[in-house]
Amino acid sequence: MTIKERIGFVTLTLAAAFVGGAVSGHIFAARTVDAANAPRMITAQKFMLVDARGKTRGEFNVTRAGVAQIAVFDGTGTLRAGLGVAAAGAPALGIYGHDGKPRAEVGLTASVARVVLFDADAKPQATLGVAPDGQSGLGLMDKSGNPRASIIVEADGTPTLRLADQNHGRIGMDISPDGRPGLALLGTDGKTRASLTVNGEGVGALTLFDASGNPVNSIP
Repeated sequence: MTIKERIGFVTLTLAAAFVGGAVSGHIFAARTVDAANAPRMITAQKFMLVDARGKTRGEFNVTRAGVAQIAVFDGTGTLRAGLGVAAAGAPALGIYGHDGKPRAEVGLTASVARVVLFDADAKPQATLGVAPDGQSGLGLMDKSGNPRASIIVEADGTPTLRLADQNHGRIGMDISPDGRPGLALLGTDGKTRASLTVNGEGVGALTLFDASGNPVNSIP
């Protein structure tokens, strides 16, 4: 049984920030009154937003790498949220913890929409992705960031469940497009050692493999 794994456990590389907030009605009124004297265009490489104490709370700029970003900081000056778009067009939204480490990111890279969740040490623990062809996948990692479990649904509707140790996939289950289920057990080298399948006529079969992954015995 072939175990497919096309969506990787890749964290988003675009570091940016997101700005949010409400604009009250009296500010809209003030803008209406001053509209005649307001400049039609302002050009700058960087904008800074500070609070009443002069503390930087927001920043809008373009980095040397060509990333246009809006960053929002808390009262201590720690980055907490942001939105950025790379020069090539890849957008990303980041949410950060009280220590400034990423905890959640949403992005679009190479037409793949992805969500990544991080632990308190900024290591990815879960990821969700959807490819342009409709393939979707969910991945779960351990404390070290190693992929340990994944569920993938192919564009043709084929679902695959994969469980892994720290280095290789060890258990795989899938259902073919025509409804044939299968289970595979793999060795520490990632090669299939046993499989349990049901064919289109509903007949089950157990197959054993040698260390090289070649079938050596089957029941029936």
